Amino acid sequence: MAPERAGLIAVVAIAVVSVALYVSGPRVLGHATDLIVRGVYGRGPGRPGTGVDFSALHRTLWFAGGLYVVSAILAATQGRLLARIVQRTMFALRARAEAKLHRLPLGYVDRTSRGDLLSRVTNDVDNIAQSLQQTLSQMLTSALQLIGVLAMMFWISWKLALCAAITIPLSLWGLKFIGGKSRTRFVAQWRRFEVVTTDMALFDDADHHPVAVFAGL
Repeated sequence: MAPERAGLIAVVAIAVVSVALYVSGPRVLGHATDLIVRGVYGRGPGRPGTGVDFSALHRTLWFAGGLYVVSAILAATQGRLLARIVQRTMFALRARAEAKLHRLPLGYVDRTSRGDLLSRVTNDVDNIAQSLQQTLSQMLTSALQLIGVLAMMFWISWKLALCAAITIPLSLWGLKFIGGKSRTRFVAQWRRFEVVTTDMALFDDADHHPVAVFAGL
């Protein structure tokens, strides 16, 4: 994808701006919440509120809405541009595959099944195109959103962000530990269930009532 380097740089730049606007939205909405709280309850004891400044609140909400709209437009533009880059790259790859197919010796064509050749030229290239288009877009957006959200969290409150950064990995480790233990117990449970089921089948074959199995246990 070297010929598409300029396009890839543009995709990354657009994605960065889109994610930056997206993660800035909660900060602006938090300012709108502050306007409501200050207008109703005031700034503290002995300083009652003078009413909500609806003009400032409306400007803040319109600004937040504009951030989300522009972020969505940039995200759609980034996805469309990335799709074009992938399709142009796949077009060049198909052309190279066709040229390689014309250079193959007849002996190789006779030894290889026609389905294998068609699969390499069509299905494999289509799978590569689909994987590139979906994986590149999701990986880029997810990585940038993770970085942006973490940066915004530390900007708003580094103490709460630090607590989240510590508790989330611990929670994931706890889930992994519990999942490993439960997986072992689940396998053992189904093995015992297989044994009980086998015993019931044997008693059925011997003309015994299945209740006698549980009574014997």
